[in-house]
Amino acid sequence: KETTYSMGDDAPLAALSERPHPLFNYFKQRFAQVTNPPIDPLREGVVMSLQMTLGRKESIYKVSEKGARLIHLQSPLLNDAEMERIAEFAKPENGGFAQSTLSTRYPLEAGPDGLKKALDALCDDAVAMVRDNVEVLILSDKAADQAILDTTTYIPPLLAVGAVHHRLILEGLRMDTSIVAETGGAWSTHHYACLVGYGANAVHPFLALETVKQWYDTPRTQKMMAAGKIKECTLGKAQENYRTSVENGLLKILSKMGISLLTSYQGAQIFEALGVGTEVIDTCFKGTTSRIGGVGFQDIAKETIMMRPEVADMKMKLINYGFYKPVPASGEYHINSSDLARLLHKAIGMDKKVSAATNRDDLENDGVQPPSVADYEIFKKSLE
Repeated sequence: KETTYSMGDDAPLAALSERPHPLFNYFKQRFAQVTNPPIDPLREGVVMSLQMTLGRKESIYKVSEKGARLIHLQSPLLNDAEMERIAEFAKPENGGFAQSTLSTRYPLEAGPDGLKKALDALCDDAVAMVRDNVEVLILSDKAADQAILDTTTYIPPLLAVGAVHHRLILEGLRMDTSIVAETGGAWSTHHYACLVGYGANAVHPFLALETVKQWYDTPRTQKMMAAGKIKECTLGKAQENYRTSVENGLLKILSKMGISLLTSYQGAQIFEALGVGTEVIDTCFKGTTSRIGGVGFQDIAKETIMMRPEVADMKMKLINYGFYKPVPASGEYHINSSDLARLLHKAIGMDKKVSAATNRDDLENDGVQPPSVADYEIFKKSLE
């Protein structure tokens, strides 16, 4: 199940943060501003669907056999087995859906300027592939081996999907192909909503699924299952549970706009950008509102490179920047933090030695003694 959050966020916007953020965090979902929920995914789920299709789309005004020649997906989230099954459809006896995989990785030595050049080259390759009758276009940031991983970085998946999507529209080729994002950079419901909202027909989150596998294989998880602390299940079931939680989150997002079908949400761009520059918007997210401007391609490239271990041989862990829960030292700034609580305790003169277990209830003002006369006068007035 997707994590339930309270209203509000005490962390700064991605554009104002001192920490690197995924590009997804610069986009906020829009919703129907009415007092009642436009649609309820729990009680009205029977009229909602996350089914998607892959392949060339024919005109909706012409009923033909070609129009039915599509690969039907029950979910926009694909696992390894389903990716292999889609690859089987490329065979002539299985439909002959021509497919091509384009890498979104580019050399680290190209520097921040390399992102825009790599993006332009990716779009050119995508146009050439579609003109060559490719019906399933896979944009992948997966590295073939460790050497490639160490010497390259990647185009953020949202940037790649948006740029290819709009370039194909400009060339009049968008309906001739489908876009599958094979990425390790998407893991939350918002990430998938952004990818679909900016043109992806499906997403293969290989790293998220691998993370579930590593969690499942740890001795701690196995011991907790054996002790009955968490429900015992297979690896396949654990990965399916992850997919189910994301799907429920997507249904919730659709319901906020009163949309019943994910096919209606796909490419709809129901987002507002906060802190994204004009050049990036015009290239990758044309039509999206971005009132204040912000980061350009170089800035995005720098932030992307910052979110990776420097050397794989050193077994360095990815830094937890604490975007949702405060993390000391290297974490994101939060208004509600242990530092703020400490300052408040000091301001009111809270005695940590006094507690309900001792004699707090017997003391005046529960043992709170402001440290200065001025503070004490303010404190007294607050009690009146």
